[in-house]
Amino acid sequence: MASAALLTMILVLALQNSGARPTPDAPKGNLQRSSEILYFKRFAESGSERGKEIYFYKCWVCHNDYTRAAGTAAPTLRDLYKRPRLISGQPINDQTVTAKIKTGGPGMPGYQYTLNEQDVADLVSFLREGKCCWEDFEEKEPPRNPRYKAK
Repeated sequence: MASAALLTMILVLALQNSGARPTPDAPKGNLQRSSEILYFKRFAESGSERGKEIYFYKCWVCHNDYTRAAGTAAPTLRDLYKRPRLISGQPINDQTVTAKIKTGGPGMPGYQYTLNEQDVADLVSFLREGKCCWEDFEEKEPPRNPRYKAK
């Protein structure tokens, strides 16, 4: 009995020291809505629609009309891909936008540890499509819950 506990403890310590951590499978079924919220999959499994949801939860909080009116330095991201350069002076393309999202910058947090590669790719596809950013009337009406059924 003691050897099984010792073996388990050694295995746990080895996993912790290796940096590997097991990732749980996402729950399946209509009753697992919390996993859809956790993995940003309420509106789509991937692509720009999923990127729209990620933008709402991760970016909108700083990059909106209200915070800019209050004096934040966060620029609007509307029509980002129509601009020639980022504020840092780098040309705007998928690689530089991805790097900015991952590493952040002065006044912007980096999301390299909170968003995975697919999350960032979906967010970049949303920004690239030019449908960004809940300005004007859309800011007052965030994304609708697709499961809501009006009576």
